[in-house]
Amino acid sequence: MDQLKDTMLAMIQQRYPLEPTFVPEDLRSIRLPLGFMTLQLDNWRASKVRKVNVMRSSVKFPRLEILALEIYPASCYDIPLLAIDFSCMKKKSFIYMNFIPLFTDRPYLQRYVERLRPVVSRYAIGPPAKPKEWMQPFLTDCSIYAMADNSLLAKAHACALDCLGCYLDLLDGAVPVDEPGYAQQVAAASLQYCDQLSEKDGSRKMLGRFIGMDRANRIFNEVIR
Repeated sequence: MDQLKDTMLAMIQQRYPLEPTFVPEDLRSIRLPLGFMTLQLDNWRASKVRKVNVMRSSVKFPRLEILALEIYPASCYDIPLLAIDFSCMKKKSFIYMNFIPLFTDRPYLQRYVERLRPVVSRYAIGPPAKPKEWMQPFLTDCSIYAMADNSLLAKAHACALDCLGCYLDLLDGAVPVDEPGYAQQVAAASLQYCDQLSEKDGSRKMLGRFIGMDRANRIFNEVIR
């Protein structure tokens, strides 16, 4: 998992030099006694990008390895957000990869989200998992949302790298929105997703069981959002 994290960051750094941004020290690196649970949070910004967020966490028992990477474009760009998440257990792994659409009209999806379809089709990671209700508006038939056998992890890692490469190509071609009314809609849509994630994502409660809900809430509100 650490190798995948390093490879993804190197891919981004090569095309969009990353500048670290502040994360409170009590949230950036957390280690429970005896290393029962560790968590590392990092944020960066880059050209065209408001935030790159990476969370890497390990739990000894029950065994759980987490890697989550999100890219939030600057609010003047209407391209989707990117999410690549792995939660790996003893025998199975939850795998999530998505170009998170700001809008759901067909022209928008065709222009941006459809670019991911060849990657999704090439790897066919499955079987699908049932998404939470709040997430459904942000998923498309080009999303990967699966509970897969760990025998598929190597293929899923390769898929994640191709997904990231596809997104960076999309970012290369992104141009600022110049129509004021549309620009306001873009900024509001991005913020709406962040609000939904902060309020409703189930991993916040899972983190809270280990590090307390106060710190878990702060991670979502101060670091990820």
